Amino acid sequence: MSIFYEEVHKTCYNYEVSELSVFKYFNLRKNSPPVFSEVDRSMLCMVCEGTIEVQFGRHGTEVVEAGNFFLVPPGVYFYWRQIGQAQVMCGSFSGKPKFCNIYSIENLYHDATASHINPEDSFYTLPIRERLQQFLELLAACINDGIMCIHFHQLKLQELFLLLRMYYTKAELACMFAPIFGADDDFRQFVLKHYKEFVDIKQFSALANMTPSTFQRHFKQTFKKPVNEWFMDLKSEQIIRDIKTSTKSINEISDEYGFSSLQYFSNFCKRQFGKNPTELRAESF
Repeated sequence: MSIFYEEVHKTCYNYEVSELSVFKYFNLRKNSPPVFSEVDRSMLCMVCEGTIEVQFGRHGTEVVEAGNFFLVPPGVYFYWRQIGQAQVMCGSFSGKPKFCNIYSIENLYHDATASHINPEDSFYTLPIRERLQQFLELLAACINDGIMCIHFHQLKLQELFLLLRMYYTKAELACMFAPIFGADDDFRQFVLKHYKEFVDIKQFSALANMTPSTFQRHFKQTFKKPVNEWFMDLKSEQIIRDIKTSTKSINEISDEYGFSSLQYFSNFCKRQFGKNPTELRAESF
């Protein structure tokens, strides 16, 4: 249905640009382009209808069917495409969310630790239960009506986490949100903002006003892996995404990522992905 005073809402400074909104609703057709992660924010992706294939960089493909949702933590390059037709709601957030005014991610982490809950290390999904499904249906209808007010989206994000608190066990939530447990949000946001300026650890640590050893220790605590390994994974994820989803030539991709020759680039792909760039492109969406 139509909203009243649409032009008034669209000219309000609280009206968000759709690309920056908290919630995005994707109604995808057979030939729709892939959808990419936001890197600097976490994303909860809820498959309302259809089936999607999720590609986490170089880490393989996961198939998620309707009625399930998953988390993509910040700092991860991922993309997905629908199989046939699909409808997906994505909610993005920064930092550590609160499930309610008195229960946060930190509380969940402490409860999980105290209960000896071992979160899943692999890709993890949860079912969309009845009340969450009803929430998503109303939210999708409001977005389709054109409600893009930032306050509306923020309130719906709070409602989403409250529903998760009410209708999912602590064990389930611990497995879902394990990738963002124990992270220093300020440090993580700093890294995600400046990682493209990275030349070496010494320069990056100086930018963070830390000694190299302190920076590396803090980095591993936040991102769960050493600095060089994280950057290699990130570079690999960007490369495989460009090979499989962009219209850039193999030569252009090789040059963009600083490879001195196509042979060196091909050797890199074989080492990281088990196939050369041409073979990888043949698998593209």
